Amino acid sequence: MNIPGFVIEEGYDRGLAKLSVGKGWHGLIDILFDAKPEDTVVVQVKEKFGGLRFYVGGTTEQYHDLIATAEWMSECLCENCGKVGQVIRLGWWKTRCPECEGK
Repeated sequence: MNIPGFVIEEGYDRGLAKLSVGKGWHGLIDILFDAKPEDTVVVQVKEKFGGLRFYVGGTTEQYHDLIATAEWMSECLCENCGKVGQVIRLGWWKTRCPECEGK
């Protein structure tokens, strides 16, 4: 059984990756899966310290750079709705826009 947020050696597909984070980051997941080299395995997708974390097995330096950019962008996009947001502390660190701050 594949559980969102856990390391899965056979790899995450796009659907499981999207289940692992809020809808506001689904566009970032799409960008990463659209650009993913065919032989690259996505082993974990999750939110950590308010940002997207996207872990892969061996891959190209170019793809690692794209992952780093997407992770950085996630800290400026509300995980709930995708609007401009910022990392705030709500018990846990989360990235939220003003409208979603209490959610």
